[in-house]
Amino acid sequence: MNKMLFDANVLLDFFLERNPHPEKIEKLFSLIDNKTVEGYVTVSILQICAYYLTSAKGVEVAKEVLEMIILKFQLLEGTKKTVLNALKSEHRDIEDAIHYFIAVEYEMNAIVTLDKNFIKLSSRYLPIYSPSDLLRVLG
Repeated sequence: MNKMLFDANVLLDFFLERNPHPEKIEKLFSLIDNKTVEGYVTVSILQICAYYLTSAKGVEVAKEVLEMIILKFQLLEGTKKTVLNALKSEHRDIEDAIHYFIAVEYEMNAIVTLDKNFIKLSSRYLPIYSPSDLLRVLG
């Protein structure tokens, strides 16, 4: 199975309806539903989503959306070693580095993000895709 870490911006673009192509993210979610892809998020991704969802939609809607995310995605946590590795890395965006090293620790097959700078961290060992690019790769 394809284990994918979903970045907060993918979730927020979908749930806050700020992506011009929500059908692509919806297609990825359907791949999770039919078990073609196993979706993961970190606790910090949930916290980021909580902040922006609460600001945009209020507490009650934010709680409903976060519950949907928790039911659809598996939850990952980083260790002290993971965070230290991220901090010692050459990655300039600390948040992305932490997510990258958590994905490595849990042997994710890829990361899905809409952050162009995060995508630049892609490697053969851990590819980082936009939703559109991932859909092309998965065929």
